[in-house]
Amino acid sequence: MSQYTASVPPDGQVRPEIVEYFERFYAVSDTPDAHDKYAQLFTKDAKLIMGPAESNGRAEILKFRHGMWEKVAKRSHRPLQVYAFGAGADDVMLHGDVDFVLKDDRKVSMSWGAKAHFAKEDGELKMDVYQVFLDTGAMARAK
Repeated sequence: MSQYTASVPPDGQVRPEIVEYFERFYAVSDTPDAHDKYAQLFTKDAKLIMGPAESNGRAEILKFRHGMWEKVAKRSHRPLQVYAFGAGADDVMLHGDVDFVLKDDRKVSMSWGAKAHFAKEDGELKMDVYQVFLDTGAMARAK
């Protein structure tokens, strides 16, 4: 099983295509040079909110993505669980852990939560809203 495979409730409410999407999403997220691939996982007019930062549209998301790797040498997500807002819903909540190795060799680990909304664009499932809740002070406390 991939480290990117999250548990889902056994009631079948989380669509399999969303589970598969997140497996791809976090694998791409943890690949340092996959900036364009990352941005393409969002709709053209998507909103990405990560802690206090907000990016609107694919161009801003791409710029933000580059910034996410400025001080990071390695990142490893472990999504733990995904929950849907009812059978077949386009809205999900999820949580997991992430480990970072910074370019100065400090290590950071943190838990995060997120909410996501999905839409079809050009026949593909993409996120049009993704908001991540995390401890923004964790990097400052890196060891």
